[in-house]
This record gives sequence, C-alpha cells and structure tokens, in this order.
Amino acid sequence: MSMCLPVRLVLMLAFTLLAGAAGADEDDTRRLLNKIDRTVNERERSHLIDIDPATDDSSLITIEGRTYNVQNTLEDLGPAIYVTLNLQQWPKVRQFVERYRQLPGHEEKVVLMAEGMLARQEKRYGRAIAHLRAAAAMDPAFVRAKLELARALFEDNQSREAKVLFDEVAASAVPEQVIPVLEGYQGALQERRSWHGSVALGAGYNSNVNQANGMTTHTDVCDFFGCYRFSRKMPEPIKSSSLVYDAVAERRFQIDGHHHVLVRGLSYGNYYHRHKEDEPETYYDENTSVIYVGYNYLSALNDVSVSPLFESYYGDRHNKYQASGLRLEWKHTLTERLQLSLQGQQKHFRFQGEERDYFENYDERLVGGSASYLLGGQTLVYGGLTYTRRTQPQESASNKEYMASLGLYRMFDVGLNLNATALYRRTRYDEPDYFLGGLREDRQQIYIANLAMPRFKVAGVVPNLYVKRTLNASTIDWAYQYRQTEVALKLEKSF
Repeated sequence: MSMCLPVRLVLMLAFTLLAGAAGADEDDTRRLLNKIDRTVNERERSHLIDIDPATDDSSLITIEGRTYNVQNTLEDLGPAIYVTLNLQQWPKVRQFVERYRQLPGHEEKVVLMAEGMLARQEKRYGRAIAHLRAAAAMDPAFVRAKLELARALFEDNQSREAKVLFDEVAASAVPEQVIPVLEGYQGALQERRSWHGSVALGAGYNSNVNQANGMTTHTDVCDFFGCYRFSRKMPEPIKSSSLVYDAVAERRFQIDGHHHVLVRGLSYGNYYHRHKEDEPETYYDENTSVIYVGYNYLSALNDVSVSPLFESYYGDRHNKYQASGLRLEWKHTLTERLQLSLQGQQKHFRFQGEERDYFENYDERLVGGSASYLLGGQTLVYGGLTYTRRTQPQESASNKEYMASLGLYRMFDVGLNLNATALYRRTRYDEPDYFLGGLREDRQQIYIANLAMPRFKVAGVVPNLYVKRTLNASTIDWAYQYRQTEVALKLEKSF
C-alpha cells in the first residue's frame, strides 16, 4: 500500500528546506563578506615594501653595492641616517642614531624622525606618530617629517589627518621623485572615501533544487486483522537552470581618528526556470539580502566592528522570513602575513506570510574564530571554527552546529585567481523526534571553488566560474539526506 506524506511530515520537510536555505545563506553571506575584506587587504598590501636590512659592521654602509665607512662626526652621521632611512636598512638606522645623538650639536628633530620611523617599522604606531609629530612641530618647514607623519597616519587609518598633511607636503617644494609617491597616497585616500564592492550576473545549473533524495522506504504494520506493508516515496530531485546574481557594497565614513561608521550591504540569489517536474504552485526562486550599519574602530593592527543587522529571505514568490540582530567582529593583524579574527552574532528569525501559520520564530547565536596567512605575495590560506546554537520552542527542533572551514586563495601569473574552500558541518538536535524516526544528526560536507579570470576582462567585467558540491548525510536519511551540485558562470564588475 502506498502512503501519502502526512501533513506534519510535509511541514517538517518544508521547515527543513527553510533551515537548509538559512544555512546556505550564512555560507554565502560569509563568502561575500570575506571577499570584500580580501579586496581591501590586497589594496593595503600593495603599499608594503619588502625590507632587506643590513646587519654588518656598524661603521659601514652599503649603497648600490659599494661600502662606505661612516665616521663618528655630525658631517658623516647626519647624511648616513637619511641614506639608511631611504634604503630601509633599519638596524643601521638604529646604530647611527645612537651614535649621532651623543654628539654635541646634533639636530633633535632628526633623531625624533628616525625614532618615529623605526617605531612605525615595528608596528608601534602610537609611539611612531608621537615622535614624528614632535619632529614636525619642532620645525614647521621640516617637510620630510611631515611626509613620514602622513604615511604613519595613513597606515594607522587616521585618513582625514593624513590627507591634510599629504596636501601640505604636495603644496611645498618637494623633489620630483617624491611626487608619484604623494599621488599614490592621495589616490589611496580617495579610494578609502569611496564605496567598494561588486555586482555579478550569470547563468547557473542546480542538480537538486529541492534538496530531495527520491528515497523509498517500506514499513510493515500488523494489527488484529493482519499485516500490511506501507511504502513511503520521497520527492525526486528537481534539476533546473537558473539566473544567478550577487551584489555586495561597503563604505566607511570616518567620524574622527580611528572611529568610523561602517555600512555594508549584500544581496544574492537564484531565479530558477520552471521545470516539468515542478508542482504548478511551487517556485524555487530565492533571494537573501542583508544590511549592516554600525560602529567600526580601525587602526593599523585592529579592526573592531559592532553592527546591527537586518536580513530578509525571499522564496517561492513571497517573503518567507526576516531576521534582525547584532554582529560583533574583531580582526587583529599579528604580523604582515598573519591575521586572526573573532566573530559573534545573534539573530532573531521571524517568519512572514503563510509561513507564520506553520512555523514558530526562533533565535540563533553564533561564535567563531578564524585565521588567514599570506604565503608569498600570491597565495593566502585561511580557516576557521564556528559554533552555532538555534533555540526553538520545540526541543526536537533546537540544535547545536559545529563547523570547520579550510580554504586557499591563489593568484596565478597567467591572469587567473582561484578561491577554493572546504566546509564540514555537524548539526545535532536536542531531542528525538519519534514521528520522524529518532534523534536527528546531520553531517554535511561542502566544497566550493571560484575561478576568476581577469585575463579575459573586458571593460572591467571579469568572468567567474563557480562550482559548489554539497553532501548531506543524516541519521534520518530518508527525510534529510541529499546531494547537490551547483555550477554558475558569472560576469562580475567591481567598483
């Protein structure tokens, strides 16, 4: 005897589809936020200079392969300090400054500037700015001190004051070779005051839009009148092509010093074509939009944001849920190559429209940590751990989720950029649901690869090939186990 799916089971599966969409949304949201962060980091790294310090005898200085002996006089040490500063031979700078300051008649402003530049090279920006500010204050005509102070303020993300100083230096008489340096910093400051983001549009394919498995199970039931076999047939996976899109934008509005207002917005989704296997009243189109507006503290080494958020999920041609909450994030640059970050997020989900008749609102709390490490100038590896807690009125619907991620971003000389990520997610529910068959525990693997092809860029538009493979295993396999492949070719414009 074939058995139709009971109403409760249909609702449970519908909720599962919603929950799966919410999980996928969080993955895609994280991907887009990381993408725009990476763009900003690449821009900042473009200003870094490789340092090859000299460490030989303290009386010697090497310039273009020739070695000179620096005597213990003002006439020798003063110019030697400037030369080693220009060559970024920091151990030599320190040695010469210590000798120079002990000589009667030395210029204190030169000592202060050199010590400020040494502190900046060591990432001690508070000390660096204080010394450079003091050097500039001692002599308002000391253009070099103003330039170095402007650079330190720029690196420490105190952009407004840095712009004022760069403009002052540009208006003064500076060597011709300094002009391109000033123009570069002024251009970067203009970029900081602008919106940054990207818009992508393309065609895609999804092998399992409804996250189904088509599984058939048989159950034997016996009573006084005899035994009967019931068959339960789950829906078959629905394949469909689609229109895919995503957009993300960000801007910081400086309040003062390190303090900013951070505005971030993103939207992404799929518009699936009607398929012959679809139910006439069912549409699998979907869109997720999130906006963050909050406080941001940004310095050379720390990036702290506290952002209220609002999220909306649209599917089946109506708004399914809205969520509001708070996101906390701290990113710390430990070295020029290593960055650590911590995240915390709380969201309250409110179902909309007809979903309110079947589902109850719930809360979600997330904490996590991640790290990224720059291997050379073209390869970045990253990974993280995340814990998510969802609390529902029914304990059998509440769950704990643990996720680990590992990825690699690689820029190839041939004009291709590869971003590959692997995710492993384990979700365990609080209590068994005996109607569905016991305690549910899912183990999910997700593999994502995005190949950007800037070598084929036309009018600033870059082709991107996106592939995602999802494998979901469940202790209640007949209802929740599925496999899904998503492929998309998108054209992306960054700004």
